[in-house]
Amino acid sequence: MVKVRLELFSTIFDKQTVPDFYSSISYADNLIVNKPSTCSFNGSKVYSVNLVPSYMSCKLCDEHLFNSKKISQHNWGYAIFLNSDSNAAGYLKNKFNSNFRTNLNRSIRRLETCFDIQYKMYHGEIALHDYEALMESLRVMLVNRFRAINEPNNNLPKWKDICAETFPLINQKKASLFVIYHGDRPIEISLNYHLDKILFSSISSYDLDYSKFGLGHIEIYKQLEWCYLNNYNVFEMGVGGMDYKRRWSNNIYNYEHHIYYNKSFLANCYAFFEISKIKLKEYLKSKQIPLYIQKVKSALSPSKNIDDKSAGVVKIEQLEANEIHKDLIKINLENEGFYHLRKHVYDFMYSNPENIANVGIFQINGTNSFVIKGSDKQIKVTL
Repeated sequence: MVKVRLELFSTIFDKQTVPDFYSSISYADNLIVNKPSTCSFNGSKVYSVNLVPSYMSCKLCDEHLFNSKKISQHNWGYAIFLNSDSNAAGYLKNKFNSNFRTNLNRSIRRLETCFDIQYKMYHGEIALHDYEALMESLRVMLVNRFRAINEPNNNLPKWKDICAETFPLINQKKASLFVIYHGDRPIEISLNYHLDKILFSSISSYDLDYSKFGLGHIEIYKQLEWCYLNNYNVFEMGVGGMDYKRRWSNNIYNYEHHIYYNKSFLANCYAFFEISKIKLKEYLKSKQIPLYIQKVKSALSPSKNIDDKSAGVVKIEQLEANEIHKDLIKINLENEGFYHLRKHVYDFMYSNPENIANVGIFQINGTNSFVIKGSDKQIKVTL
């Protein structure tokens, strides 16, 4: 007896494949039909399928010949079903209170006031050199973001494979890159996979220098606009209980583990052990045993030395609007030597919204202090 294991979520989204033992998958009044020539169920195998979204119904080829067992997993998924609203603004109004809506709209206005902002969805056509540059930008964003919180990222070790596999999928409209640009610079990127009328936001990150502007929320809102305009039914955010997923979702669902096997005595025995093992695993997860083990391992492991160039005490002083400093040297923020100053400049601009063209950045000669001047406010930053 041979056991076949697969994870349905990554199979249908990342690999763009409906397993050959399914004749169809249905979700939200939609039906994805497998090609008849592909559909086949090998009775000499036991199929163990992990991470099946509970909102999907999977129909087996010749299902009357086989037994099946569904085990609820201690994993939760997060999605937005778009059926009930006509546009993203309508969803925002029905989902969130006025305070959240006001803050989001303020962030969008401030972002677009302060910078030359463009939103672009690459879905169906992208040049290789543009793709490689954007994926490298996304990789750097992920490295910086997870270094800042001192946590590993599961995608970075397999980044070369992700890059190689995704380029053709974008040109086939099976994947996309959504990008927020400041001028020519990408400051937020989301890598998505498309299945029928589902957009799965798989990997996203942003430039930490712009963190005040709430780029993560802006990205979701702008992608929702795209989904409504293109008649998508589901904006999928996948497994994992991060706070922003919980806030945006209107469908928080449970994953299931499905096991399929024929009705022979041998298959039943084999499936019994597989089912028992999965139930035990899910029970341990429900008691957070794997989490405790991971915490113990982390505590026993030597701490990693994080090279954070921005570490150190930063002093910020509010200056009078008409206060004049001597020995000021105007600097170019695009100069590599002043990259470390960007976040302080952008934080100042968020609090005092005006276009970056009207903001002057100066170094006090002979010191590590800088003056950031807006039209009617200025601050002094000492690094």
